[in-house]
Amino acid sequence: MTTFLDALVAFPTAIFTILLGVVLAYWLCVIIGAVGIDVLDGDVHLDLEGGAKAVSGAFEGGAKATSGLLEGGAKAVSGHGHGGHSHAHDAEAATGMMSLLGFGGIPITVSVSLVVFLSWSLSLVSGLPVHTALSMLPSWLVSTGLGLGCFAVGTAVGGLAVRPLRPIFIAKRAPGREALMGRVCNISSGSVTARDGHATFNDGAAGLILNVVCEKPNQLKRGEPALILGYDAERGVYEVEPVDWLLPQEMEQLRDPLKAAAVARARSQR
Repeated sequence: MTTFLDALVAFPTAIFTILLGVVLAYWLCVIIGAVGIDVLDGDVHLDLEGGAKAVSGAFEGGAKATSGLLEGGAKAVSGHGHGGHSHAHDAEAATGMMSLLGFGGIPITVSVSLVVFLSWSLSLVSGLPVHTALSMLPSWLVSTGLGLGCFAVGTAVGGLAVRPLRPIFIAKRAPGREALMGRVCNISSGSVTARDGHATFNDGAAGLILNVVCEKPNQLKRGEPALILGYDAERGVYEVEPVDWLLPQEMEQLRDPLKAAAVARARSQR
């Protein structure tokens, strides 16, 4: 146990240990803030949300500063002697550098957390063997080289490790109201009348819940498809109707948003 504690506080592991502590505190505050737990229900109340935001802000600031170190080399090389370059150019250079390191499309907090953890692990495991093998060199030189080496390897390995996670962080925009015109939704209520009804639309993400109405007599019920004809802004509802009148080839056209909108527009004008 003593050996482990000595390794934790030895240079350069001590630096990574402090950074890892900040990382753990940040994610703990994120979890507490997301769950929204009231720690004490009595006279003493802890402002968890405020604390979480404070630690979160501090960590994100540090994360941006760390990412700046990663990006600084590229900016210094590409921007030296070109002080008139626009912010857009600098942003492109920074994005390109992060992509080159393998962190493109990954939140900076996730990237920095992984790099810190890997660097800390490498430094903790390799500290004693490296110092023993290079005992003929000054200790400060070995420690400095070890810290830089662990950080470089941690960054490289982290860039490879986050690649499978990239699709998770791709932001998908929900389709607009006009984009739903001509698309097929699934009825989720027992029936659809001229006054109320509900349906779901698969947008490729969490899905949308829609308030729908049908002005015509219909047999729509839960689980059946319906064609979205338009949106009534005054009532905040989508106008739908059954799709049983569509031919198989017309149903196939609904896969194309432009053709689907044309079909819905023609149908709504009848």
